[in-house]
Amino acid sequence: MLWHGQLVVSLARVEGGTGTLLGSCFPVTSNYLATAFHVVRGSDRNLVASLPAMSDISDYQDTTVSQFNADSVKIVAADPMRDLCLLEMPKGWTAQVPYQIGGTDILQPGAEVNVYGYPHMEFGRRVITVQRSHVGAKVLLSNQGIKSKHIVVNTHLRPGQSGGPIFDASTGMLCAVSIGSYSPGSSATVIIGGVDPTTLHQTGHAVSAEYLKEMIP
Repeated sequence: MLWHGQLVVSLARVEGGTGTLLGSCFPVTSNYLATAFHVVRGSDRNLVASLPAMSDISDYQDTTVSQFNADSVKIVAADPMRDLCLLEMPKGWTAQVPYQIGGTDILQPGAEVNVYGYPHMEFGRRVITVQRSHVGAKVLLSNQGIKSKHIVVNTHLRPGQSGGPIFDASTGMLCAVSIGSYSPGSSATVIIGGVDPTTLHQTGHAVSAEYLKEMIP
């Protein structure tokens, strides 16, 4: 069975020959990648995807490498209400998806989950990371009157992890997609060093992966 992290892809937007790292994504079929809608900001202009540089979790990831190969991706479906987006894989790409798409219904508070993503992308660091965490709560969040299933994970989620997959540690099933850390959204918030201090807590939100099934053509 493939290590899940082999399939977690980084997204970037290329402007003037320079790529700005955006977030994480992963395959849901042999032809489609999933990510968070806010990662791509609703646009696939100059949007590219890049495979991880290593083939095994035990490999060292060379942080001195600043260049990487990337290929264009296009948006095929979007659900901004639930912050989900589906991308068509680049030409020549294909994936064997070794996991089933489930949802958050099977998870109970205290259940172990594996969180994959690139937590330091805003600093230009493309290091795929796996974190073992636990479900802290199951919640319903509303966006314009539409309620969606989410879980709170007991791990601080950074911007580069947005769009990454979360797996049930006991079954390997895809259960959620990382969205980010909770912020009250106060207009009085002061950004320090590019960080919103209100998000500095040991929890993160993730939307149930079940909604991806409805988006796949």
